[in-house]
Amino acid sequence: MSEKSEVLIASLKCKISDSIKVIDEYHRLIDSYVLDFYVDDHWDLLPPSWQSCLENLDVRRLKDLLSDDPDSRCETLWPLSMLAVRVLFQKLCLSRKLAAPNVAEDSEDNLKLTNFRVNRNLFNKSVKLKKRHEIEQFSEQCWKTGTSTEVRYLVDIGSGQGNLARALAYGFDFEVCCIEQDEKLVETARQKDEELASKMKKQFKVEPSHHPIHLTRKVNLEDIDPGQFVAMIKDSFNVEKDAQFSFGLIGLHPCGDLAVSLTKLFLSCPEAKFIKLVCCCYMKLTTEKDKRQNYGFPLSSFSRQSNLHLSYEAREIACHAIEQYRSKLDADDFQELKVHAFRAATERVIVKLYPHLKHSGLRSTKVTNLSFQQYCDRATSGLGFELPVEELNSQVVLSDLRHWERVVKFYTLRLMFAPLIESVILYDRWLYLLEQGIHADIKVVFDPVFSPRNHAVTGCK
Repeated sequence: MSEKSEVLIASLKCKISDSIKVIDEYHRLIDSYVLDFYVDDHWDLLPPSWQSCLENLDVRRLKDLLSDDPDSRCETLWPLSMLAVRVLFQKLCLSRKLAAPNVAEDSEDNLKLTNFRVNRNLFNKSVKLKKRHEIEQFSEQCWKTGTSTEVRYLVDIGSGQGNLARALAYGFDFEVCCIEQDEKLVETARQKDEELASKMKKQFKVEPSHHPIHLTRKVNLEDIDPGQFVAMIKDSFNVEKDAQFSFGLIGLHPCGDLAVSLTKLFLSCPEAKFIKLVCCCYMKLTTEKDKRQNYGFPLSSFSRQSNLHLSYEAREIACHAIEQYRSKLDADDFQELKVHAFRAATERVIVKLYPHLKHSGLRSTKVTNLSFQQYCDRATSGLGFELPVEELNSQVVLSDLRHWERVVKFYTLRLMFAPLIESVILYDRWLYLLEQGIHADIKVVFDPVFSPRNHAVTGCK
């Protein structure tokens, strides 16, 4: 192991250890459900100095708590303990900002990258703005890693309609094998492949060198034999059985344990030269408490020996869209934020009348221009129970609704810890790869305003 890797490993271990100390200190806040705000009197979970500061604070000032810019102006006199936590976040959390393009790196010599950017609109048909941004940025990162590792074959598991695969195959001339279990999605992907290839031929008089290969398979990554997996991939690419072969394993937002399984598959296949994943749905990760031998979090030996544990609630808050919520706090009309208080007030009534229905999933309902009763009627519609009008108009509920801003402030405080939670999860994966002797890094690849889960974990052999 190189000296550089040893220094990085030591740094990650320190960051994980220090982060857990902060999380342990504020675990009651982090591990709480906002919908239980009134049921469990969450306001009292806050330190007295925090309560005093927040009580009469304009909601729009809360946006400063969700900024990762140390130089941003702040007019609020926050409690010293809160400021101390914010300083620690600057030290411990991964940055969420997308860096400006490196002009020297993206020179005219990189013809494929230049051509892709010029013709990127080819790949945007029926693709939403968020997905366009992700495909453009992620495919460029795959090209750069593929170039540095001399890999021309890519495997995309859970490829959906093949939007990413088309950008990689037609935009960067990769040979791409897509594995998707939904046959309808595969049919759509093949149809879109044909449409785009035809358009390129008519518009540019160019016949694509490679078409994405789509396999309709449900791959059980827990039990799959690495040798059989590689044989399946080589066969799909028509590579001779005994020929030398290498590929990259990629995943754009694999959910929960899927990202972990892909990482382990990468380590088990000598032919897999790199892996690049942008992960999501951390709350779906299995842990030691699930009593499974191959649980998904934590992964690294250091974290497991340190008995690292993050609750479901903590992992769930790490999946929220921080920048989007910050913009809501900064809006002139932030009345829609009342939804947190409306849901919490509804939960108090439900728990009082139907304790067995605690934490029931209600219908997603916007609160703009709705009374509380109208909100409850719509949110509980078709769920098999009714909330009496007299309960909805009780003095307790009316008091809850008057303090709706407290719920927003509490929710914002929990969200303030989200980057720290996500950083711990990503640090653990980074450390796991380094422990296996893999060259690994984590890089911001998306604008967080468009795509909140915006860190790519890359490992190269």
